[in-house]
Amino acid sequence: MNTTLNYYEQEPENNTFQDVVIDVTHRCNMNCKNCYIPNRDIPDMDIDKMLEAIQKFPKKTMIRIIGAEPTMRNDLGEMITRIKKTGNRCTLLTNGLRLAKENYVQHLKHSGLRHCYVSMNGADSDDYYEQIDELRCATKKVAALENLVNNKFIIDTGTIIVKGINDDVVERMLALYKRTGVENVVCRIKNVGDIGRSMADQDNYTLEELVTLVSQQTGLSEDYIYHWRNEPIYQNDQPEIDSFMFPINPESKGKFMHKSGVWFKIANWKGEQGQTIPLRNNTRRGRLTPDFKVAPFFEHVKLNEGGY
Repeated sequence: MNTTLNYYEQEPENNTFQDVVIDVTHRCNMNCKNCYIPNRDIPDMDIDKMLEAIQKFPKKTMIRIIGAEPTMRNDLGEMITRIKKTGNRCTLLTNGLRLAKENYVQHLKHSGLRHCYVSMNGADSDDYYEQIDELRCATKKVAALENLVNNKFIIDTGTIIVKGINDDVVERMLALYKRTGVENVVCRIKNVGDIGRSMADQDNYTLEELVTLVSQQTGLSEDYIYHWRNEPIYQNDQPEIDSFMFPINPESKGKFMHKSGVWFKIANWKGEQGQTIPLRNNTRRGRLTPDFKVAPFFEHVKLNEGGY
């Protein structure tokens, strides 16, 4: 296995990535035990320079607005509106705390946002959140999901599974979807990544163990799940080594995932053979650098571990 760091940068007008992550702030209202960018002393990204860069992209690109916690920026609504005016799409990746207020969700929708990814490491369990994210915040997380459903958002959820803490969280997420009315969703799960500040020094799940866990809690066979490892979901994509997606209902194949029930994405952030770059050599996802170039996301995170 090649563990060489394959890092490079592109000028915005030469961008080849379909998704570009933009860390718009390093401020946060949480202090999670797993955080790939724990440095809080870096100034917010300049919105005008960011927009100048992304409007040079040669093709329509998905802009992934992220932080630390992007809702810490008071100009987030304006940012979303201006990103949409460049012709690019955008999605918000958030811990969801501010989304517990429906008027804030409505503000984001009015600004042009339609797609939101919420971290749900504890599903509906305060005990899980406290042990992983240092905050008893289940009520706000559940309210965020409900508000997104009520305002007809496209929804993704993200969950880090920590062995010995939230092992039953897949089953709990499925029950939570049903209770909150989430019918179409991508449930993204991963093990603990050894990057930034993390809990990776304790016993960790392997990719194979995650598959077994998902199989047991969904009733899907491991053979069915592994079948999808060789089925690229996105057009013209090559199957990824360390992550893959699959629907609970096999009839969803070929349909838009956010309109055809519950899908899962299993991702291995653990790395193999001493490799601490999760999902390395990913040609789909880039990251806007501090000097407004575009670099491969995971390699750039590793080079700037703890900073930016």
